[in-house]
Amino acid sequence: MLEVFRSPRRAVVWFVEASLLALLVSGTAGLLLGWDHALRYEHFTHSLAISLVAQASLYYHGLYGRQPLRTGALFLTTLRALGLAALVLCTASWLMPSAEPVGLFLVSLGAAALVLPAWRSAFDRLARSESFRRPALVLGSGELARACEDLIRQDGDAGLRLVGRLVRDDAPLDGPDVIGQYHDLGRLVEEHGVTAVIAACVDRRGGFPVEALLELKLRGVQIEEGSELYERVTGKIFVRALLPSQIIFSHGFHVRPRTLAVKRAFDVVCAAVGLLLGLPLMIATTIAVKLDSPGPVIYSQIRTGVFGKRFRIHKFRSMRTDAEEHGPVWAAEDDPRVTRVGRVIRKTRLDELPQLWNVLAGEMSMVGPRPERPEFIALLERQIPFFRQRLCVKPGVTGHAQVRCRYGASAEDALEKLQYDLYYMKSFSLWFDLSILVDTVKVVLLRIGAR
Repeated sequence: MLEVFRSPRRAVVWFVEASLLALLVSGTAGLLLGWDHALRYEHFTHSLAISLVAQASLYYHGLYGRQPLRTGALFLTTLRALGLAALVLCTASWLMPSAEPVGLFLVSLGAAALVLPAWRSAFDRLARSESFRRPALVLGSGELARACEDLIRQDGDAGLRLVGRLVRDDAPLDGPDVIGQYHDLGRLVEEHGVTAVIAACVDRRGGFPVEALLELKLRGVQIEEGSELYERVTGKIFVRALLPSQIIFSHGFHVRPRTLAVKRAFDVVCAAVGLLLGLPLMIATTIAVKLDSPGPVIYSQIRTGVFGKRFRIHKFRSMRTDAEEHGPVWAAEDDPRVTRVGRVIRKTRLDELPQLWNVLAGEMSMVGPRPERPEFIALLERQIPFFRQRLCVKPGVTGHAQVRCRYGASAEDALEKLQYDLYYMKSFSLWFDLSILVDTVKVVLLRIGAR
């Protein structure tokens, strides 16, 4: 959820919509119940609560994502989200007689179903317009430079408009967006009114326009590292162009012992509460697994934990007992080895509930990189740089990678997840953990990513 506030565009949308919802609720209260009621302090707190419930529903329906929805889908999704919010608020009003009347919820959220899509469509058109986005040049010719190009072109969170890309003075002008070489930097900045330069060149030995960049910096042009732009917009680290020095000298990748102690206490409380509240679901899952297919209910498997220490993970069995009779195999889309009940508990993440015992035992955390099998780690270490570094933190029941991308089923998927895992390690905080847990609820409700 923190990604909403990492993006200036989405943060603006969130705060404006919070204000619009509060105004609609107060205006409706004034028209239906009288302005004396609408101006009371008690109503102010009620309107704030109503707005937060509505925005939580909007968030869980994906309306604060990176990519804006088309007009038709935007209206229908907003209508569904506010309908669910109205249902929750009406239930709360029935349980708490002191709450606002049901008519207030229905009228104000009905008005919001018209106002919010109109505001969002207008803002998205403005955000995509050239006058709203700052013109930017990208320096470099490698994978990072091309990734930054794509990011600027496709993602509104960057807030930039691509003017073009510059390559080294001794490099050919190949590529549709290449408009010059490093020695053209000053001239092109003047010609196109560039206000941001993205330095996405990994090799800066000789030929790098240091003097020109220094002059532009002092003239007010924003100079940003390509890797920092990529991290800021995507919430992941570009591993393909990552240098060891970027980790060694980074301000991140450091956690105080006191923070780790608080995280451990948080894990114990969450795991204990989760086991207590999840007991009825675990009993129902046990019965369903037992009736669906022969074999044990709980499936145990060796995984690699912090600093390479191996431990035995516990999950509800979701595959046939002969699923790996020929050796370890990655799960595939529509995997035929998954049982009927297994498909349900994987989609709803109920198969993960026994892992809370691993959290209580200190082998796992509530939030962290996915615990991988030793056989796959040995393979992925040879194919993916920095893959072993993810073992420097405890694996988690959920994690930044788990809620951002699909279940890993190949080395390419593992690379994508590693980029999120390293970003989590670099940016670790307890607020980040809490945000990931909130996002996990969203993933479970929308049934994203499981196989």
